[in-house]
Amino acid sequence: HCLADNENHTEGDIQSMGERLAKEVKAYINRYFVKEKLEKISFVGHSRGGIIIRTALPLLSEYKTKMNTILTFSSPHLSCLYQNSKIVEAGMWFVKCWKNSTCLDQLAMSDHDDYAQTFMYNLSQTEGFEWFKNVVLISSFQDLFSPFESSRIEIYRKTIPHSAKGNVYVKMAENLLSR
Repeated sequence: HCLADNENHTEGDIQSMGERLAKEVKAYINRYFVKEKLEKISFVGHSRGGIIIRTALPLLSEYKTKMNTILTFSSPHLSCLYQNSKIVEAGMWFVKCWKNSTCLDQLAMSDHDDYAQTFMYNLSQTEGFEWFKNVVLISSFQDLFSPFESSRIEIYRKTIPHSAKGNVYVKMAENLLSR
């Protein structure tokens, strides 16, 4: 089933999008399944859709034993903090300003002066990934928006050790992979 409640809110707050997704998933389950008959729940997300899914998961904890597969395509799980392209970085800055995009601020970790207080860092501390039997993270070097390593939850090769930015990036990866 394809969920659609966020289609007109793509520049908004990711937390709000996650809440809408969780509400829509629950409504779908309540409408089409007897709770005891529900066997598996799987998610497929592309780009920020994968982040929205992760945001919704804590709100779906009552179904954690039913989680089967999460498959994300080029979802920036470790943010867009380390962009590979100055052109994309400039484009993101322009769109953030032009559309007043809360979502892009959150993905770029520019929603707070302290990286450890940003939405993406806080999301890395939430539960959810560990509920799935299968976690499939697909990335592509051709995707210029979502950094390759971020999509795969790998440490970016140019991460500057012992910097505020580098330390938070590494900690986010540890948060996600240690569960």
